[in-house]
Amino acid sequence: MGDQKGSQMGIGETAEGDRPTPLRPYAVRFSRVWPVSMVLGGTAIAALSAIAVARAAQGRHLAPSPSPAVLFVVSVLVAVVGAVRLVRARRKGWTALVVGSSGIHFASTVPDGEPRRFAWDEVGTLVLFSRRTEFLHGMVKCIGVRLHPTAADSPERHLALLGQALAQVDLELHVWEQLRKLDSGPSESQLETAVSFHTEARGWRLHRSRLIEAMQAHAAGVPIIEFTADSYYDLVGWRADQNKLREILDDAQLRRWGW
Repeated sequence: MGDQKGSQMGIGETAEGDRPTPLRPYAVRFSRVWPVSMVLGGTAIAALSAIAVARAAQGRHLAPSPSPAVLFVVSVLVAVVGAVRLVRARRKGWTALVVGSSGIHFASTVPDGEPRRFAWDEVGTLVLFSRRTEFLHGMVKCIGVRLHPTAADSPERHLALLGQALAQVDLELHVWEQLRKLDSGPSESQLETAVSFHTEARGWRLHRSRLIEAMQAHAAGVPIIEFTADSYYDLVGWRADQNKLREILDDAQLRRWGW
């Protein structure tokens, strides 16, 4: 993992000059326009494609390019994806992100998709960064929390648990060897901004200036640090070791029980 370079917002600083501090929470709702358009557009194209497929099957005319059958399948998939997004947003109450006096709420966190809420006394730093997407070489904005060292899912607790596991004298050799492979990180510099949980701005739009204003109003003591997509794995990569440690310890415990 390389060195991280982030920019930190100072208390009282905004990206677009001085603005009055909002007292209401900053709440972002999922957009309905894009998924609804996907459902309606996909359904309409699927219907037209089905008619073209039927006519081609009856030999009335040759199938144009691209094939109506391929267009039908693609349009159905688009409509289904749009419908799935609508259902997921509805299940989450249409609210993707809330920043208020009681803490910060993510409707979905990476990688398990579970909603999570963090009180401000749990959050050490709010981390803004981006991730490169797998398709079309795009970018998705991310918001993450660097938890306080005493929080259950902080990197410090992970390292403490790893140290306790390595100190056990009755470990099987293969378990000890697996644990030693996890003993290389995160480094001291990466610890400062190791993101425990984050959410991605998918299906909703992040307004950076409004987010910063809400943080100044509701959590002025929590610093905000920004990174580019180049730092993505430096910020979240340690969580793979965290999950691996849990798997190793769970497996070792089951072996002791004779399972």
